[in-house]
Amino acid sequence: STQSTWGEIPRGMADQSRRAAKKSGRVQLPTHTAPVRYSITLEPCLQSFTYTGHEEVEVEVRQGGVTELVLHSKEISVSDVKFCSGETELEAISVSYNLKLTTLTLGFESALPEGAGVLSFNFVGINNNQMCGFYRSVAHSVTGEKKTMLSTQFESLDARRAFPCWDEPALKAVFSITLIVPVGLHAFSNMPESACEYLDHQKLGKKRISFMDTPRMSTYLVAFCVGEFDFVQQSTKHGVLVRVYTAPGHARLGRFSLQIACDTLDFYNDFFDVKYPLPKLDMVAVAEFAAGAMENWGLVTYREVDLLVDPQTASPQQRQRVCTVVTHELAHQWFGNLVTMAWWDDLWLNEGFAAWSQTFAADALFPEWNMWEQFVLGDQAAALRLDSLRTSHPIQVPIHHAEEVEQIFDAISYCKGACVVRMLQALMGVDAFRQGLRNYMRKHQYSNTETYDLWAAWEETSGLPISNIMATWTEQMGFPLVTVTDQQILAGPDGAAMKLTLHQRWFIADGSLPGPGEDKLWTINLVVNVEGAQAPTTFSFSSATAEFTVPLPKGPHSWVKLNAGQIAPLRVSYPEKMLLELRRGIHAADPALSPSDRLGIILDSFALVKAGLQDPAFCVKTLEAFAGERNATVWSGLSGVLLAFDRILQEEPAVYGHFVSMARGLVLPALQSVGWEAAPNTVDTHVNKLLRGTVVALAATFCRNDAQVVEQARRRFDAVVAAPTDSTACPSEYKVPVFQIALANGGEAELEQLFALYAQCKTDADRRHVLMSVGAVDSDRLRLKVLEWAISGAIKLQDFFYPIGAVSAWSTQGSNATWQFFQQRYHDLRTMLRTAPSGLFEAVIGSCCSRFSTAAMADQIGAFLKYV
Repeated sequence: STQSTWGEIPRGMADQSRRAAKKSGRVQLPTHTAPVRYSITLEPCLQSFTYTGHEEVEVEVRQGGVTELVLHSKEISVSDVKFCSGETELEAISVSYNLKLTTLTLGFESALPEGAGVLSFNFVGINNNQMCGFYRSVAHSVTGEKKTMLSTQFESLDARRAFPCWDEPALKAVFSITLIVPVGLHAFSNMPESACEYLDHQKLGKKRISFMDTPRMSTYLVAFCVGEFDFVQQSTKHGVLVRVYTAPGHARLGRFSLQIACDTLDFYNDFFDVKYPLPKLDMVAVAEFAAGAMENWGLVTYREVDLLVDPQTASPQQRQRVCTVVTHELAHQWFGNLVTMAWWDDLWLNEGFAAWSQTFAADALFPEWNMWEQFVLGDQAAALRLDSLRTSHPIQVPIHHAEEVEQIFDAISYCKGACVVRMLQALMGVDAFRQGLRNYMRKHQYSNTETYDLWAAWEETSGLPISNIMATWTEQMGFPLVTVTDQQILAGPDGAAMKLTLHQRWFIADGSLPGPGEDKLWTINLVVNVEGAQAPTTFSFSSATAEFTVPLPKGPHSWVKLNAGQIAPLRVSYPEKMLLELRRGIHAADPALSPSDRLGIILDSFALVKAGLQDPAFCVKTLEAFAGERNATVWSGLSGVLLAFDRILQEEPAVYGHFVSMARGLVLPALQSVGWEAAPNTVDTHVNKLLRGTVVALAATFCRNDAQVVEQARRRFDAVVAAPTDSTACPSEYKVPVFQIALANGGEAELEQLFALYAQCKTDADRRHVLMSVGAVDSDRLRLKVLEWAISGAIKLQDFFYPIGAVSAWSTQGSNATWQFFQQRYHDLRTMLRTAPSGLFEAVIGSCCSRFSTAAMADQIGAFLKYV
């Protein structure tokens, strides 16, 4: 049933004024010229790591009197600049660079003719090693031989680092790419090859590869790769050729992601009812990569660990990660590539929708993985964690300077965006949601949009005032805390009912109240589940206070769960009596509350504790209700709460021992139930392996001195050290805690064994097991040894912060040691990442500074970062 107040909200209000306000204050290129088609030839040198280029750009001059062309360029030297239009040929009389704005201004003696013209020039660039622009990295063949590869990473603002261009998402154009490379190397770009010419008669050992013209697309989606590669390939049922490229000898590791890609492309083709528009899709494992992957149209690039899967050793976590990264990037082929945001303030249109799609598609491919349960713990929890801070930002955030976009590649744009899409689908229904997307795709393909264009498409198919409903979720930061302020049991001829009075306000993580002028309200579609009810009830409201009544089929002591299924990204605070009834629903041998609802109860409770809005003892009592829990996702949520309590309560020795005893009482029975290995003659399912991995990881914290736990871990650790390539020595889903337990009960000898194991690892997935475990040392000398190893150059730049975070996460002493190291080596760390993507240094800060729980440390860290 549904109780709704949608009628109080007029549809279509204020969209035009919102659009105008968004554009105010933007710093963009002049609008008097725009690119139509780029023809770019690049010739890299793999010895000097420089490249030469020639570029011809068909340009539209939109007004008279233009004597300067302004485009973007960074770390590139330009020469021989000409502009031709009909019989007119003009040479540039000035070439100037603005290093702050990363622009290139080309001055001409007379005005450029209006209409079509061609700008041409030569240029020289650098293949840097900072994982941005047109950069170099070192791959390893299956025999360990080092192979240099070149690849690109342009989002957000680094296409200008590879070739001069109009580097704004709305300035779409066609791209014709040509690469001149040694004959022994592969080269590929967004589109298939159109020609390959060997140049032995001109340049010994070179070939010129030309690629077909792309569709109209944004600069940040252009891509090309050069190097030695193996590949596996397969065609989708719609006839798209898909390839996975790997370093030599590793092709077999691409078969899992290849199948995922083919199935996903077909799934999206059918769901969007708009065919994937390119003739091929390449996916490339890049040796060093700052992010997880990049959705370049027709040429998606990935970290090796996020694309390649060893079928014999891969953990369920890695399979799931690879699956969701692929489904995310391929969603972008429609949402982001075919239809692109007009400006960076609508980044969430790309990332929020792709983050929702990754779960949507993965759930369709692998329903047994329970991906929507995991969404609550993953995307939704991450969104609520960040969005509860006063330093958060709206989903739709004004971007005046394009460089500001780097600050919003975060859990708001991705995870909260995904939550909003999920909430909308539940509100509208599947049919109206899907048809609105199809209409949107068809109307705006190959062009650019704003959020309001998507709202309009959904308003048309749903009949709901989507724009005004969603303004409260996307145009203001934060989310609501819904508090049950009163509950009354009503008796009537049809049985018992409960009348609830609700109040909503902005939830702030530190428990503070909104100040003057900070009051916020949300339009909330609240789904309510009642014990024994045949179906949930939905209640919608946008006022500060609301009342509604639900029947209680099982009598006055029935539990009532608000925000059933955790559909809306919000917190709920229950009175004690309601929470006691919900605990009964958790503790039942066969819980009637869904896993998502069980998760929601404990996650909300812990958030309220941290905000000072609930007694911690009450939350611990709720934890104890999970004594019989055996759901993998719920246990993963319990893990986060237990570990957070562990970190906080280490500062309270009077209660810490009691807490650890309680945690052990939860963990050991669960470990005994799931076992270190599957019982004989049973199928060890994906989710069962996830559960085992979570429980063993908790044992590494709460039971690492238990004799049986230590014996089991030590036996497996010794087996891995003795035979690193033996896939049966220790399952990948719990290698990290096994290594941690062995190291915590050992010392320097075990640490050296892990360092040696790292050097022998053949894949990034195996290397990461070592990186995540080496922090489990218990002396300052060994902690410093790990931290120095992290920045020694022995670890890829993309990964060096993992062992730093491992030291910090292991203990209070580790956190303190890491913080001291960060202060002492701050400038060295900055130098390492001098021109790398900003997200890498943010990861370093998070690894070094995020494990403290006192106001004094927060002030100390803030002061250091402010004045350093």
